[in-house]
Amino acid sequence: MAGMSRNRAFRITLGFLALAFITTGCGPDPKQQKIDELTAENDQLKKELEERDRRLNDGLVRDGDSQATIDELNRQLAKLRAEAAARPKTTPAKEGEWATFDNFAMISVPGSVLFDAGSAQLSPSGRSKVSQIASDIRGRYADRDIYVVGHTDDQPIRKSKWKDNWELGAQRALTVIRSLRDQGVPNESLVQANCGEWRPKVKGKDEKSRLSNRRVEFYAVKRNVNSLDPSASALRNSTDE
Repeated sequence: MAGMSRNRAFRITLGFLALAFITTGCGPDPKQQKIDELTAENDQLKKELEERDRRLNDGLVRDGDSQATIDELNRQLAKLRAEAAARPKTTPAKEGEWATFDNFAMISVPGSVLFDAGSAQLSPSGRSKVSQIASDIRGRYADRDIYVVGHTDDQPIRKSKWKDNWELGAQRALTVIRSLRDQGVPNESLVQANCGEWRPKVKGKDEKSRLSNRRVEFYAVKRNVNSLDPSASALRNSTDE
């Protein structure tokens, strides 16, 4: 019986040892676990680096596109500056003096120089000034059309014979036209126009503003220039001075 007990105990011990071997031999190896964890971490770092590289490359592409756009704008700006430098110089307009532009020249003469208040007859100073302008036209602008534009202030007509400022401005322009014609400017070159009070040079209701707005403007316009409509763009330019 004792021998059987020893055999049985031996078999039980072997069973426990086998179980322990199976348990430890088939379970996870701590070293392998660590290797696996480091490998996964390394793979994740690689992915993060690849993503950063991609974003960096995208940023460089966008920066390159932006720089190309700036370079192109600078080239266009340089071209425009070169073209502007090659154009004829524009002389700032001054009352009583001719100002020159690409396709026309103009001179603005105060109404007080040409006419007495409420009158459409040239005063002595007015006749002298129109004579000077006629000489300029014959000498410098003989090959151009001459537009004469009357302008008044916004004061209603009360005491004179004129129906309104439209009529006064038109009659003053006509008086100047006839004076230019009498001094040798060809009829076919002359064009009468009138703006009355509606294109003021200065927007104001005081007497100084009204004095500036009473004027006659002369335009010497190159013929056969499609880009210029003297009755529109040129006249608008004169009111923006």
